[in-house]
Amino acid sequence: MAKRKDTPTEHVFKVSTGLKDLIGRELITDDFVAVFELVKNSFDAHANSVHLIFDEDRIIISDNGKGMSRNDILDKWLFVAYSAKRDGTEDVDYRDRIEDRNRPFAGAKGVGRFSCDRLGRELVLSSKSKTSPVQNLLVNWTDFERDHLEEFSNVGVKLWESADYPDPASRKMKGGTISGTTLEINGLRTLWDRDKLKSLKRELSKLIDPFSGTLSRFSISISAPAEKKADAIDRQHNEELESDDGARLLVNGPVTNPIIDVLATRTTSIEAVLTDDGKSIESTLEDRGQIIYKIRETNPYPLLELSQIRANLYFLNRSAKYVFARRMGLPSVQFGSVFLFRNGFRIFPIGAEDDDFFGLNRRKQQGQRRFLGGRDLIGRVDIHGAEGFDEATSRNQGLIRTPNVEELIDFVRDKCVKRLERYVVDITWKDTFDKDLETPERMLLDQSSARIAQLVSKLAATEGVDLVHYNPDIVRIVDEKSQEFESSLRALELLADRTGDEGLLAKVDQARARLAILEAAEKEAREAEQRAEARAARAESAAATAEARYSSEVERNKFLIAASTLDQDTILNLHHQIIIHAADVHNEIKLLLTKIRTGSELTTHELSDALERIFYRNSQILTAAKFATKGGYKQQSSEISDNLPLYIQDYVDSIASLWSRKIAIRAEWDGTPFTRKFKPIDIGILIDNITSNAEKNGASTITLSIRVIKGARGALELNVTDDGDGWPDSIKPLERVFEKGVTSKTTGSGLGLFHVRQIIEGMGGTIEALAQASADNYGAHLRMRLPQ
Repeated sequence: MAKRKDTPTEHVFKVSTGLKDLIGRELITDDFVAVFELVKNSFDAHANSVHLIFDEDRIIISDNGKGMSRNDILDKWLFVAYSAKRDGTEDVDYRDRIEDRNRPFAGAKGVGRFSCDRLGRELVLSSKSKTSPVQNLLVNWTDFERDHLEEFSNVGVKLWESADYPDPASRKMKGGTISGTTLEINGLRTLWDRDKLKSLKRELSKLIDPFSGTLSRFSISISAPAEKKADAIDRQHNEELESDDGARLLVNGPVTNPIIDVLATRTTSIEAVLTDDGKSIESTLEDRGQIIYKIRETNPYPLLELSQIRANLYFLNRSAKYVFARRMGLPSVQFGSVFLFRNGFRIFPIGAEDDDFFGLNRRKQQGQRRFLGGRDLIGRVDIHGAEGFDEATSRNQGLIRTPNVEELIDFVRDKCVKRLERYVVDITWKDTFDKDLETPERMLLDQSSARIAQLVSKLAATEGVDLVHYNPDIVRIVDEKSQEFESSLRALELLADRTGDEGLLAKVDQARARLAILEAAEKEAREAEQRAEARAARAESAAATAEARYSSEVERNKFLIAASTLDQDTILNLHHQIIIHAADVHNEIKLLLTKIRTGSELTTHELSDALERIFYRNSQILTAAKFATKGGYKQQSSEISDNLPLYIQDYVDSIASLWSRKIAIRAEWDGTPFTRKFKPIDIGILIDNITSNAEKNGASTITLSIRVIKGARGALELNVTDDGDGWPDSIKPLERVFEKGVTSKTTGSGLGLFHVRQIIEGMGGTIEALAQASADNYGAHLRMRLPQ
């Protein structure tokens, strides 16, 4: 190796004044981000109040933090890229005079102060600590722009002391603070008009986590004298509103965010929290105020164990989006999606409308109806005191991608988004009417309840997952008449086995025993039917002749064939239907008598349920008898797919009118077809119960108005009105008319409208009792809707 001929000397880098532009306007390229950085500095200085003033050609930012002494300004503020927060010396001289700091620092780069350069050409900084007078610093940023060959350290700034702030009127802090800092930025580089100030206020409301309530402990307010007249007009508009729906945003005043009030009970949400030891994840799924389940599972993300992480995601259905737009003054997609907060402050631009940090929109493109995208969700992810989650120096670039960040993205997608999808996509989206409801009552329907039970049971059976809690009102045994009865039992049996719930297992066993009895009765009825059909076959020749004679009438009404006498086929069909339903009644009574004779405990609830089932089966017998007496419709208890409005009109004209002698019944329909699956006997029971209820309430006329609603997902609307006494005032709220046992008559069973609701909801529809009467009838008013 060759020897050096000269002795090396030490040299240092020269720093050009161009550095100011690199870490100022060229690094912080957004005015809002510049304001954010200065507000975060106030937060880190222990301030609990920050006031922003936009006055002509200047911006003033004042806080009531700990302030700075002369040495702080010389050794810290003027030390470029140095951060006392990063090396742990920021609060060395302050900790003995305050309580232990319970919030991490929002920034630690040492360049946020250059946000002042982004906003204006000149800065006057005035700061006072508790032990020193006011320190004033004047920085003219244009001095650094004249010649980039000049060294940064050769451009001077002015520092002096004063007894008070240069502009005491700008210090609008609460309680006359002894310490704090004021930044007066002059020579603004951009125009701050009303629209821009409104946008800033909205963004500031999302700067400090609006989901956690931190904003109440750190207040931000804005003053803009030029906007006071416009605010007065908008304030008057707001005062004239009956509620805050559609209220206009005022520029002047505190920064607030009512988002939690809007989201709390109107959305489907999931919360996933890393436990204190970092070993487990606890997740809770709620639907519009009702807890569906809570689970605990092993944390599969080792790089997240030392972090404090909490994620809350909210799915807004159409109803919730409508409320959000009215209350917040903008659509939910414009508010943002899933925000990321580090140490309580938002990482910009994660969560913005056009940002896809978590990859939700890319995933959504793979299946619009299978996945949730950023437009479907609002929420937050909180990280506290975590290493490996460093914000990019360019403050509008989010987080630096590290293995820790990649695990965080997986955590959000796998433990939050996918879990929420399994509920929303697989359950609520399959219910046509649920998207328009603010409340979760449709999740209590048999079909939805069975799906939820399957979801919860699969979670409970997943390795490494402990089911902490589930909602027994939703995860339940559905009605045995429901198509989902068997699948519901299988799911609950698995759930009871995994959780060791002996009470639930006993209920499942009882339901299976009841199902076995019903299946035996149905088998007996089917055998009787086969014998009846064999006898009926011998009469087919005569029946064919009769059918030819009435072919034109059959074409007009293919459901109810008018006949003046009972033929053999009609009698046999009546016999078949009565056997099926009477056998069910027989076995229900036999089961009750067996329990009574053996001394088994029989609760009031069990007795009520049994009598309700007997009541329903008896209704089927009566309706079957009406069918058979009037015509030869063979399959009234089987599900068919046909024109439902035509069937309703035919039943009203040919069956209900014949049997209801005290009340006139009419059906109004414009002839628009609506084909869907239904059981004719269920429709008969529905109309019979509605008619009976109207008759008991003094009605002489009842009208069924049938309307087909067209669209991508059509629906059939049935309005039922009568001229009776209407709904009694004693029943409040009015929805209670559908509850089991609720009646306005001392002789009533309170089961008629309960069965009507069971039938409608069993078909996936909705039913409501309307307080207002119709134009023609001034009694009770029911509205039912059935999906296509």
